[in-house]
Amino acid sequence: MDQRTGCVLIVVALGVAACTTAAADDSSTPATASSVADTDDDQSPSTEPTPDAGAPDSAVAEAPATTPGPSTIPIVPAADALSIEEEIAADEPTFEVEPLAPLNLDVFAVDDAGIGGTTPAATGPQPTGWAAFDASLADALIRNGNTAASVAVSIGGDIVHSAAFGWRTGDLSEPAEPGDRFRVASISKTLTSIALLQLVEERVVGLDEPVGGLVAGWLDVGNTSAAVRAITVRQLLTHTSGFGKYDGVFFRGGSTDCRQAATIGLGSGVGGRSYRYSNMNYCVAGVLLEALTGKSYESVVYEQVLTPLGLFGLRLAPTFDPGPDEVAHYSTPGRNYMETLGAAGAWLAAPDDLVTVMNSLDLSTPGWKPLELDTLREMRTPVNGLFDQRGYGMGLILYGAGRFGHTGTIESTHAMMVNRGDGVIWAITVAGPYPGDTPRLESIINRAFEAGGFIAG
Repeated sequence: MDQRTGCVLIVVALGVAACTTAAADDSSTPATASSVADTDDDQSPSTEPTPDAGAPDSAVAEAPATTPGPSTIPIVPAADALSIEEEIAADEPTFEVEPLAPLNLDVFAVDDAGIGGTTPAATGPQPTGWAAFDASLADALIRNGNTAASVAVSIGGDIVHSAAFGWRTGDLSEPAEPGDRFRVASISKTLTSIALLQLVEERVVGLDEPVGGLVAGWLDVGNTSAAVRAITVRQLLTHTSGFGKYDGVFFRGGSTDCRQAATIGLGSGVGGRSYRYSNMNYCVAGVLLEALTGKSYESVVYEQVLTPLGLFGLRLAPTFDPGPDEVAHYSTPGRNYMETLGAAGAWLAAPDDLVTVMNSLDLSTPGWKPLELDTLREMRTPVNGLFDQRGYGMGLILYGAGRFGHTGTIESTHAMMVNRGDGVIWAITVAGPYPGDTPRLESIINRAFEAGGFIAG
């Protein structure tokens, strides 16, 4: 069902445009402002140790970017926008989440009027149910300096609620709507992993087959080391190939696009094989998909993943110039990180899209599934760990006890998707600087579930 059907647009008390839909109830009450804001100080993101230094960034890492500035009205950056260094640090996965608060799944399908009634107050009845859930999110995310945010929640494979807050454009002329697409940054890695693991299942390539030489040949990179040629699919997807961070290449204009970035990485060599999170792994993985299929990375992901899931409108986007139904994110003039990240972080998607992708990785729910059970177990097994332990799997951040997902962080972008392991999947996308520590989105949505009366007990 089109989630925009029956969409009701209002201006909430915060001065923010909000639009909501509910698949289970098309007459869902629109969001109003919550009286509780999430204003805790940001926590510094934790990082995983890096046992091996890997290869140093190439000298071209500080070369000026060639990407032109925005041709549309820019969004004015917030005073507390992340610096490039903070942005890079925030992209590092963390594996800690709050203790799982049980949800009362029965109340999700009940009309707002039937969820706990209303709470009398001096200013009149307070919102309940999805209206209170939306008000809490709008209060936490828009009050704190973001220009737009959106959310989707699914239960048992069905999307039961979608909402959007704020404004699609920098001049505040177009309110955001459910279905609008945001940058999702490193959540792109999940799509890349699914597509590559499908080729493993089809025996086009082996999970532990050396593929570094194949990618180097595809890019015409000469004189690669034996260690580069020995890189495997598993090592790329688990960040154990030995690539360095290459922050200058991806975030400071050291490359014009992902293919050139991959050329730099392959030509510079690799270090040890311990876990080290690096966008270079997934940039190379995207090029590997092209080398294996002879098609563009984007078309492979559409053919193998998005189209079978019934998804459309997602795309690899440039740093500037959002298209129709896409939310503008502030970008510092002259940067080109979207072009360089490619398969590692350049997709645009809506929360509805993300929960649909996450649902496809859950064999307990209906619908088309891109991967078989054994492959899904591989995806959810961390480096040097056991199934469902905390750590990084293959394109998934594993939070333990059946919870998994991914986060995404780049300039003015924070996104998170989580399968809670109890039948509930949610995704949040944000345009703006808050929260600086992206995993805090989990705390923010948990407070929204509480505000809506969805927490059991």
